[in-house]
Amino acid sequence: MKKYLLIVCCLAFTLGLNAQLRFGAKVGGTLSSLSQKTGNVTDNNTKPRFGFLIGGMAEYSFTEDFALQPELLYLLGGSKMSAREEVLIPIVGSISADTESTTTLHYIQLPVNLKYKFGVEGLKFYVTAGPYFSLIAGGNTSSTYTYNILGVAGTTGNEQDLFASDNQVLKRADVGLGVGFGMEIRKIMLGAGYNFGLTNIAKSADATTKTGTFNLSAGYFF
Repeated sequence: MKKYLLIVCCLAFTLGLNAQLRFGAKVGGTLSSLSQKTGNVTDNNTKPRFGFLIGGMAEYSFTEDFALQPELLYLLGGSKMSAREEVLIPIVGSISADTESTTTLHYIQLPVNLKYKFGVEGLKFYVTAGPYFSLIAGGNTSSTYTYNILGVAGTTGNEQDLFASDNQVLKRADVGLGVGFGMEIRKIMLGAGYNFGLTNIAKSADATTKTGTFNLSAGYFF
């Protein structure tokens, strides 16, 4: 038993000597969406919206090929929606209107990815996969209604805080799985990835809302 314990300690010490730790910064663009259902009815009017990400990263290399890459990011996400719906106009009553809505969500995200690299010195390709945890720091939905009454066009709108204490629409915590691929040219990293939200972040019991985010990013290791 002592012999096996000694072997394990020696292996751990060897891995520790071979491991390399480096830090870097990361920026990129995102295309995010929200898949929404109420009961068994899926909302097909939602569309992706553009956003961005920025933050820091670390890479802990176990071997030349395998590494662990945790990141801490700020991510601007959400979705868009276009539809035709009934809107209540004072005095006039209920009329049909074209609706354009933009949902904005501010994430603090912590991905932890296992990274496999291959290639030659100075030019490496990689694939990543791992879980992430997101905290939604805030968000709102801005809606614009365009209507036409007897040939006269008009516009009205409103803004809804999705995390208002008296009418909270979404939960703040989100957990998911991310996958990605890319290339490293010495200290420069170029990559693409997709995050699959696994958590239902809708507050209502009969609703389901899940996140999805595609990203293109560039990073630099110091």
